[in-house]
Amino acid sequence: MRRQIDRLEAGFNCLIFFMASLSAVLIALYAVLIPLNLFLIKTQLGNIFWIYEVVEYSLYVGAFIGAPWVLQKGAHVRVDVLLQALPKSAAVRLDHFINLFGSALCLFLCFYGVRATFSEFQDGTMPDKVIQIKNWYMMAVFALSFFLLSIEFLLRFRRVAAREKDVATEAGF
Repeated sequence: MRRQIDRLEAGFNCLIFFMASLSAVLIALYAVLIPLNLFLIKTQLGNIFWIYEVVEYSLYVGAFIGAPWVLQKGAHVRVDVLLQALPKSAAVRLDHFINLFGSALCLFLCFYGVRATFSEFQDGTMPDKVIQIKNWYMMAVFALSFFLLSIEFLLRFRRVAAREKDVATEAGF
């Protein structure tokens, strides 16, 4: 069973690394396109009229698909002052609670996202923009992101528990 979870975690890590890489490509894309558009405007060669909407969509998608990787790396906003001030056993229990609560919250948001995705799909709503991407696609990104965040919180719970077990083993217990 442990080997299967290890393989699942390895596959999950590859998936979220791919998604983080895609997020980085999106950032690079508008880091190139925005100065290019400004150059075209200043030289009166024209403009890329759709660039602002591409940036808007890519910021949304990039932030959501990159979030599980950011959580895994611990690069998100987190205040560890309380965890460092508590005794080790209490800090581990609090970390367990935070990871379980985070997973439950993300599952709730995933459920909301799935409901919104189906609702948007049935309604067929589209934004009032030059580039029209159906709203249900954006909600699907939201739902998928929170599903992956929930999994990452559970894997964090597992890693904390494994570290705690290893420390207990090293101590001779």
